[in-house]
Amino acid sequence: DDITYRLFYDTVKGGDFRAREANVYRLAQISVSIIDQCVAQGVPFAREYGGTLANRSFGGAQVSRTFYARGQTGQQLLLGAYQALERQVESGRVAMFPRTEMLDLVLIDGKARGIITRNLITGAIESHAADAVCLATGGYGNVFYLSTNAKGANTTAIWRAYKRGALFGNPCFTQIHPTCIPQSSEYQSK
Repeated sequence: DDITYRLFYDTVKGGDFRAREANVYRLAQISVSIIDQCVAQGVPFAREYGGTLANRSFGGAQVSRTFYARGQTGQQLLLGAYQALERQVESGRVAMFPRTEMLDLVLIDGKARGIITRNLITGAIESHAADAVCLATGGYGNVFYLSTNAKGANTTAIWRAYKRGALFGNPCFTQIHPTCIPQSSEYQSK
């Protein structure tokens, strides 16, 4: 009994009416396809006894529409995406550069056309040219002392892109998982 508009409204309301509504509406439109893609990548969502995907109510939503992988949804989504990436690496379509740090953004005529990197094991400096640059750096949650983010998510790539003219908006919208907040009283769950 769910509809696109109801998902859109729940999402906008859940974001305290601060999200870009056009983007949220598009997300609501393609949400089923996103779940299908995650299933195809191997994410082991919880299932009903008949084999259909299980879902539950979550976060004040009007209907049960949250698909989950028991207590590990985020980790399972990450593992599914990583497995899909590894298949592309194995087929030769994607080159992986682990333990590599971005040092600078290469601009040509005011457009990002590559990056300069340093191999953290050997110290070798390399340049990578591209028609387009997408920084998927994992955010900057580690600017806080306690964080569940990867240690490499330390804002260096974002800062270097900003210094080269990239726009940076809403730095206060940083997600922190409640499990990294230390217990301060007996009324706070562990």
